[in-house]
Amino acid sequence: MEKLDACLLEIQLRPLNQYYHLTQFPVRIGRALDNDIILSDPSISAYHLEIDKTEQGLVFRNLSKENGTRLNGKALQVASLELKQPISLKLGNRRTRLLATSMQVAQASVHQCRGLLKVFCRPWYAFTLAVLTTSVFLYEAYLQSIFNKELVYYLSSVMPYLMGMIALALLIAGMSRLASQRWEFSPALGLAAFCMLTPQLLGELGRVLNYFFTANWPLNGLLLLSNFLLIPLLVYAYIRLVHHAERWPAVGVALLFSAPLLVYQAMDLTDQWTIEHEFTGQADFNRNLSAWDLRLKPTLSIDEYFIETEK
Repeated sequence: MEKLDACLLEIQLRPLNQYYHLTQFPVRIGRALDNDIILSDPSISAYHLEIDKTEQGLVFRNLSKENGTRLNGKALQVASLELKQPISLKLGNRRTRLLATSMQVAQASVHQCRGLLKVFCRPWYAFTLAVLTTSVFLYEAYLQSIFNKELVYYLSSVMPYLMGMIALALLIAGMSRLASQRWEFSPALGLAAFCMLTPQLLGELGRVLNYFFTANWPLNGLLLLSNFLLIPLLVYAYIRLVHHAERWPAVGVALLFSAPLLVYQAMDLTDQWTIEHEFTGQADFNRNLSAWDLRLKPTLSIDEYFIETEK
C-alpha cells in the first residue's frame, strides 16, 4: 500500500473535532468493527465509505445503501478529486472533512488581549465596565428624580438593570458553555455590560444632535440603530475577535442570540407606529396597546354590536 503522510480526516464533533491520519489506502469508514475508521453514529451504515489513492488523486466510493454520502454538497457514488483544498463529506448525519496537513489553522482563542478587547479577556476589566454601566444607570435615575431622595431609592431603581445585565451575562456564558464546554463568565459579563451601556451613550448622543440640528431624526435614527443592529453587531464582533469563529457561523449565532430581542423591538415599533398613524373603525375599547392580543373571542366592533342588539 502506498503512503500518504499529508492527509487528515476530520470528524466534526461538539466542541472538539477528531482527526485521523490517513497513511495507508484504501481506507474504509463505517460502524462495523472491522472498518479502518469506526464511527458510532446510528445514521452511518456498517460499511459507509471507502477512500483510495491513485495517481490522479483520491477516489471516493459510497458503500451506504441507507443514508448515502455527499461530497462537497453533492450525492456521491464514485468520484476522484485532488486534495488541493478541504473536501467536505457528509456520511449520514455526520459531517467530516478531508484536509491536508499544510492547511492553516484558525487562530487560538485569545485570553491575553490588547486595547478594547481586554474587557473580554481579563476579569478585572469586565468587572470595571459592569460597575461603570451600573453607575451610569444610577446617575440617570438621579437626574430623572424631581426631589432629593435617599440612596436606597436610587439603588432600588437600578436593581432591574443590574439583574438584567447579570441575566444577559449568564445567558451568554451558557451559550459559550454549550459551544466550548467551558464557563466563560467574565467575557460574557463584559459583553452584557457593553450591550446595556452603548444604548445609553447613543441616547445621550442623539439628544445632543437633536439640539444641534433642531430636529428629532438624529435620536430616532440612533434608537433604531441601537434596537436592531447594536446587539447583533456586538455579539458578532465578540465571536469573531475573541473566539475567532468563521464569518457565517458567527453571523448565525449573532442572529440566533438576538432574535427574541429583535422580534420584541419590531413588535414594539409596530405598536407605536399604529397608535400614532392608524385610523380604525373599531371602537376604542377594542383597540389594544400590545401586539399580543390573545383572546378566546375578539370583542365586537360597533357595527357588529348594533347588529347583535337588533336580533
